[in-house]
Amino acid sequence: MARVSEMRITRVVLVEDHPVMRAGVRSVLERVSDIEVVGEADTGEQGVAIVSQLAPDVVLLDIGLPGMDGIETLRLIRSDGNSKVIMYSCQGDGPSVSLAMESGANGYLTKSAGPREIIDAVRSVMSNQAPLSAEASTGLIAALRARTEPGVDSLTDRERQVWNSLARGLSNAEIAHSLFISEHTVKFHVHNLLRKLGLHSRAEAICAAHRRGICN
Repeated sequence: MARVSEMRITRVVLVEDHPVMRAGVRSVLERVSDIEVVGEADTGEQGVAIVSQLAPDVVLLDIGLPGMDGIETLRLIRSDGNSKVIMYSCQGDGPSVSLAMESGANGYLTKSAGPREIIDAVRSVMSNQAPLSAEASTGLIAALRARTEPGVDSLTDRERQVWNSLARGLSNAEIAHSLFISEHTVKFHVHNLLRKLGLHSRAEAICAAHRRGICN
């Protein structure tokens, strides 16, 4: 009984806008006795408020949130407390992973991670390790290599598709519909491609696309 009473419980907050995914992760973490999910949020704003209130040990944070995105949420959480943050995302490409790590993430998992990988990530981040799923690790290495060759060549296939769609005058909603992704994922890709190309607006991206002849 003494061992149980002395066990260090890791307190976790989940910030994820898909309720089914959030419930699945909660179910995984509740299988073990040394991790407790103490709060949930489905937007970045709610996540920042809950983390400030509860001061959890670990935050499992979706990168593609509606409204305030996961990167901005991450920066606010990391600047306002001591909670460790593991990004949890469908995106495992290098630019997404490197942006998250540079913004203060302590680890990065893709949503293809299995139950054991999620549990191990929470435990390892508490030991000051930086858990990365295999896909995220591969993407991060590719991003570091690509830094010597910035620009168009560093865009992912999806970012090129979004850029092409911007050049054809499509709105975020229309791009989302045509590519079968959410609008906040479109915004995330637009943010990434602007950063990689050294541009500052959609208008600049459209002009650059036409200059390079990438639109069809």
